[in-house]
Formats: sequence, C-alpha cells, structure tokens
Amino acid sequence: MQKTTTKPDAATTPRRGRPPDPAKHQAIIDATRALFFAGSTKALSIEGIARAAGVSKVTVYAHFGDLPGLVRATVLAQRAEMTAILDQLPTDAPGLRRTLIEFGGVLMEFLSSEDFVTMHRMVASQASQQPWLGPLIYREGPTATRDKLADILAEAVRRGDLRAHDCTLAAEQLLGMWQGLQTTGLFSGGCPRADAATLARRIEQGVEVLLRAYAPEPAD
Repeated sequence: MQKTTTKPDAATTPRRGRPPDPAKHQAIIDATRALFFAGSTKALSIEGIARAAGVSKVTVYAHFGDLPGLVRATVLAQRAEMTAILDQLPTDAPGLRRTLIEFGGVLMEFLSSEDFVTMHRMVASQASQQPWLGPLIYREGPTATRDKLADILAEAVRRGDLRAHDCTLAAEQLLGMWQGLQTTGLFSGGCPRADAATLARRIEQGVEVLLRAYAPEPAD
C-alpha cells in the first residue's frame, strides 16, 4: 500500500505557469470517485489516480496539492451533488416537509447503493494504514451533511415554523431514523438493500416524527 505522499510546500508556494485546466481537474476527481466506488486502493495512490485520469502525477499535485487534498475535493463534489436539493426546494412551513422528504430520498438512495457500501468497506480496511482518511471523510461527509440539515431546521425555528430545539441533535436523529439498522446490515452483508417503498416509508415517517416533536406551541 503506497503511503500518503504530500508536497510540503504545495500549500505555501505560489503555483507558476499556466492556470490549471478545468477539464483535467474534473477528470482527476471523476477518476478518484470511480476508484473509491470500485473499492480500489488505487484511490489512495497519487500514481494510481493519475493513471486512471490519464494525467501525470505532477498534474495531480498541481491541482490538489496532495492526496488528502484530492480526497477532500472528491468528497466535497459528491456532497454538493446530494445537498444541492436543499438549496433548490422551498423551506417555508408548507415546503419544509417536502424538502426534508426529497432530500432523504436522494441521501438514502446513495447510502444504500452498492457503490457506497463498497467504498465504505475499502475505507474501513485502510483505517490503520491511512489514519487521516476516516476523520476527513467523516468531517466532510456525514458531519457536514448533518450541519446542512441543522441549518434548515434552525431557519424554520427563526421563522416560527418549528419551536426552539437543538437543531444539530435533531438533524442527527433524523439521519439515524432514515438509516435505521440498514447501514450496519449492508456493511456486514447481513441484510439486503431495502426496496424503494420501504425506504420511502422510513423517510416519510422520520420526517413526521421530527415535525411533530418540534411543532410550534399552540397559541393561547
């Protein structure tokens, strides 16, 4: 397993020459994501990623600085795709339920996919060799997603659509209700992927529990 290779001065030394090519930048991220979803440890090798993207290692370093920088950019790209719906849907009182349900559908489609399960198993297997990897993915993936949901709930509180509560804890609880035991079961191979109807029911019921728990106090 190739150790994480970093360029000590990548973050501090101004880059010279031509500006980075956007097409190569995207090709590198796409290649990294494909390797992660295939469960390939080449996703943790600059050389392996460069070969998959059809670029040189120098190009990868020029765009991302080092391997953690590249992995972070890849996680951010995946997260942006999933959370974009939270910025596109209404978050007023009538739209809040719809927004949470539709986001839950997008999120659970990903979290129950074979791609995600394969990636998660690979990341877990590399935890001791790459100790930076787990904390980075946890911070930029699950934690940031929870915080995005918490912001939606906090805005609902400010509008008066929900009563005051610990929005971060509520967001984490909602994510837990959506996932249930499925995540553990899929990672261990102990259960099959839930069908669309089961996922939809779990998502809708989780949202109903949250909205009822933090509904505004009735007016006197």
